[in-house]
Formats: sequence, C-alpha cells, structure tokens
Amino acid sequence: MTSTCSEPTVHRSRPGKVLPIQVLLVEDDPDAARLTSTQLSQYKNDIFRVEWKSNILSALSRLTEPGIDVVLLDLGMPELGVDETLPAIVSVVAKTIPIVILSADDSTVSQEVASLQGAANYLIKHRTSSVELRQALYEAVIPAMNSKPPSDVGSTIGKTARHFVTRILLGNLS
Repeated sequence: MTSTCSEPTVHRSRPGKVLPIQVLLVEDDPDAARLTSTQLSQYKNDIFRVEWKSNILSALSRLTEPGIDVVLLDLGMPELGVDETLPAIVSVVAKTIPIVILSADDSTVSQEVASLQGAANYLIKHRTSSVELRQALYEAVIPAMNSKPPSDVGSTIGKTARHFVTRILLGNLS
C-alpha cells in the first residue's frame, strides 16, 4: 500500500538539519514488535525509524547513547515487574525523551500510574490503530503542534488546519 501523500520530515536538533523520528521500541514479544514496526514503517519515506530492543537491559543501554527521540514501551517486560518497567526507563531519560506506553494492560489504575510517572500517552495493544499509534508518537515528540492554542482571530481555521496537518502527517488524507 502506497500513500498518496508523503509525510514531511521533521526539522529537529540543528537548524537546517532534516531528521526522521527515531523510535526505540521496547517489546519482548517478537511478533508484537514486528507488527508495531510495520505499523510505523508502512509508507515509503516514512518519518518513523524503529529500533527494537527485546529486553530492558539493552533498552537502558541504548538510551545512554544519543539518537532516540521517543520510547515506545511495553510495560509487561519479563525482567522487571509491570510497576518497575516505566520507572527504570524514566530514570535513564529523565524527561529528556518522551515515553509512550503500548500495553495489553487496559486497567485505569495502570494508565493513571503511568501518567503520574511521566508517560506522554498510554495506548492499548490490539485496540490501537496504526494511525492512533503514529499520532501518539508524533504528538509526544512535537507537542507544540497540539498544545499551542489558536489565536482568538480565526480559531476555527486554526483547529481545522491542525486537523488536516495531523491527517497529512499520518498519511490518512483521502
């Protein structure tokens, strides 16, 4: 499947330097990791680049090096309990890299705890579409796009423009 519109690359780091969004996927299940990677790399020239780590130790080690823009984290990693996985990642990134949770745990308590611990978003596996996943990651990395309130003049136009920009970025414009 080829998108009729390509997603623009994101300007970050240095003025004039064009970079994709580098996602560190922390997931112990190879099939789930493959599915998630496919959801994020479904378009030619996609803005997402996925690097997969199958365990917490290799993820923590990778996060000590530069080049990751957002962490996509499964809370059910076997090395640590569900309540220890996110704090372990947070302890290394110290709010410098956003963390999006992708978990099978749909409990409200887990979602609230993750939010309190600093997760940018909490997505439920098998209920999250590729568009929702891509949008959550994009919004975690580029929060100004959605947090900047439209001006009083033309606020309807501002909302409509943000809606279409999001659809274009997600390759979902018919």
